[in-house]
Amino acid sequence: MEEKLLLPIKVYNAPHGQGPNPWKVIIVLAELGLPYEIAWIPYGEMKSEPYTLLNPNGRVPAMVDPNRGGAGGVTLWESGAIINYLIATYDREGRLRYGDDRLEEKWLLQSWLMFQMSGQGPMFGQKVWFTHLHIEPNLRTAIDRYGNEAKRIMGVVEATLRKQRQKLQAEQQAEETPVWLVGDKCTYADLAFVPWNTLLDTVFPRSDAGMTLDLAREFPEYNRWHRNMAARPAVRGVLAHREECIRTMTNTSFQVVERQADAAKLPEYEPSVGVGGN
Repeated sequence: MEEKLLLPIKVYNAPHGQGPNPWKVIIVLAELGLPYEIAWIPYGEMKSEPYTLLNPNGRVPAMVDPNRGGAGGVTLWESGAIINYLIATYDREGRLRYGDDRLEEKWLLQSWLMFQMSGQGPMFGQKVWFTHLHIEPNLRTAIDRYGNEAKRIMGVVEATLRKQRQKLQAEQQAEETPVWLVGDKCTYADLAFVPWNTLLDTVFPRSDAGMTLDLAREFPEYNRWHRNMAARPAVRGVLAHREECIRTMTNTSFQVVERQADAAKLPEYEPSVGVGGN
């Protein structure tokens, strides 16, 4: 089937769109030049049917691809699984992956994707929860634990990017040449980190003197890596759309916070890191 004949792939997201995980999928779709549409489902409707028929976990994203499978298309949930599907199904030219001619690199991308799913997302998310949403304010043991874990995750990425930089220096490449997690190009594994990275000023708010982050000083390669990805045309377009959604849509996560006994209030919006000059 030719790409020009493809129907839009539907990605379920929750307004106002600050939640990072759906945007991981949308970035990959945009980078591959695939048609897509966002289906907005309020947070208050995610834990019941009909949405749980698509995603039994009751979270976003879910994806429906009408171009494959039977009459109902292919339905998937969990951002990592969706990304793997999109890459396997549509990245025929190897834009965001490596092939069997670079077998180790092909599979090493999976290690990094799983690391993003099991490390960056959960640790950043827990840091946001205990910093901003937890009913007991200033719970330092939890804030410090997840803050230190978030920085440890970033340190793993930083160390890898530094090794990649050293390889380029040995090859006498220019200092401004981008470095990537695996091999010599930006892949889906790199891009999976972008949406959570944009929230770093929320993860580490400047108002919390006990757990600060100076990204450019503490993790300089990580900072350059993120900003290089955020400057890619497809990524820049997606992140600009996300900013517009945040600016114009009602934040339905208030519905969830109001009914959770362990939640206090949502964090103040912080401009996305690496977007629009930030």
